[in-house]
Amino acid sequence: MDFTKVKSAAIIGAGVAGLATARTLRSEGIDCTVFERNATIGGVWSDGYLNYGVQVPKELYEFPEYPLPDDVPSFTPGPIFQRYLEDYTDHFAIRPLIQFNTVVESVEQLDAEAPRWRVTYTEDNKGQHQDFDLVVVCIGLFSNTPHMPTFADQEQFRGSIIHISEMKSGAQLEGKKVAIVGFGKSATDAALEAEHRAEETHLIARQLHWPIPRKLAGILPFKWGLLNRLSITLVPPYKNPTSLERAVHSLGKPLVWLYWRLVEILLYFQLGLGSQRGTRPSLVPKERIEIDAFNEAIMVVRPDFYRLVRNGRINLQLGEIAQYVPDGLQLADGQEIEADIVVFGTGWRSDYGFLSEELQRRLGFADDGIYLYRQILHPEAPGLVFIGHASTVSNILTYCMQARWVAALISGQHRLPGRDAMLQEIDALKTWKRSWMPFSSARSARLIVHMQHYLDELLQDFGANHLRKRGIWAPLMEVIAPCQPDDYRAISFGGRGAAGQYRQDDASSESTDTTDQAA
Repeated sequence: MDFTKVKSAAIIGAGVAGLATARTLRSEGIDCTVFERNATIGGVWSDGYLNYGVQVPKELYEFPEYPLPDDVPSFTPGPIFQRYLEDYTDHFAIRPLIQFNTVVESVEQLDAEAPRWRVTYTEDNKGQHQDFDLVVVCIGLFSNTPHMPTFADQEQFRGSIIHISEMKSGAQLEGKKVAIVGFGKSATDAALEAEHRAEETHLIARQLHWPIPRKLAGILPFKWGLLNRLSITLVPPYKNPTSLERAVHSLGKPLVWLYWRLVEILLYFQLGLGSQRGTRPSLVPKERIEIDAFNEAIMVVRPDFYRLVRNGRINLQLGEIAQYVPDGLQLADGQEIEADIVVFGTGWRSDYGFLSEELQRRLGFADDGIYLYRQILHPEAPGLVFIGHASTVSNILTYCMQARWVAALISGQHRLPGRDAMLQEIDALKTWKRSWMPFSSARSARLIVHMQHYLDELLQDFGANHLRKRGIWAPLMEVIAPCQPDDYRAISFGGRGAAGQYRQDDASSESTDTTDQAA
């Protein structure tokens, strides 16, 4: 497909990915229409659960070209972040592009030779359609379809059963026996909220995962130990490892193994994960941390969580739920947990029902997700792209760079390789992930701390300098300093043709900082 002929684009979803895409594509002169099924922008941020918020420091979760205000607290509370998205939408005049309360019913390709796409949607209870050169799916990995597991004998349970998205008020938990199912961010948020409101708080988890404390050893912000080029050299190698990474994981393999065991020891003592000589269940996960770090449930834990688990204020139960009983839940080992309310912190599912079975087959839908070229597109569906189909530590930055990559295709700053080359790359990605990464329904999208490698690929594709640190200490900072959105501000804020200027700008005004690094 020749992306330089794209003049119009349909964008499905007005969450973070959709807003970034609309701003970026419009800067290339593309006529954008954003379809949003809700009455407001924001996606999952527009109607979050009680006490929800960003789990990373604010400098890791902001638009590169539109920083959060200085007075916004770090680990930004959800309602504040939603206001920030509203401000971003109005600052860049995106709102007039959005059709609210509009449900996309189907997306179909009209012409295989010169791809055009028809989007059929329902607005004001009337079915309509529009045709576009490009369709961008921005519903994210986890849209607002709650994942609600079911268990036997649910009808006999006398209490209430809700998803975390329905937990809107502390009054729902006040004075009750609360059982929370899950061990990810939303489940632990619910447990912390219940702990100081409920009569009893139980957290039921099938599997433990290694937490990431906000500060390592209570001193060093985690981003300095996790999000730099030095640290990503030590995680399981990327699909296209550098010569240094190959050497580290061959000749230096024993030292890499020792490094991660020392990290586990640090977390063991910092968070008190031991069993205290058998007086309580051990909180040490079974999976090695360097593998478990690529699980969906990995989280930056709130400071009080493990303290409250250690002192029994939050009763952590490990096991599978077998069935409901009239007064609560029964686990597979026969243990019964009394509950007045069961809260499922089990996440959300993406709903691709608007894509036909035939189109899903062409895209290669599997039980672990969709594998795409550069996490963005598939050669069997030209003109259909996905922004937001990537899970990293700084998703907002990743989405912005994905949008810029597509914009650079449209402006002619780079071209796609041939069909066979893209399919080979997709197969290599699939083989790499399935060979070691823990299974989940979204494994195809998971990158986590390999974000830096992925962003390097995107920038190198369209000729931008992937080394983003500036100043006299840039070569050192490139190795040890965390990767964060403000490093990419100049790239994100481009207009038509801007992608082609990145190489020139980097080689002139910033040459003192980057030439040695590139060498």
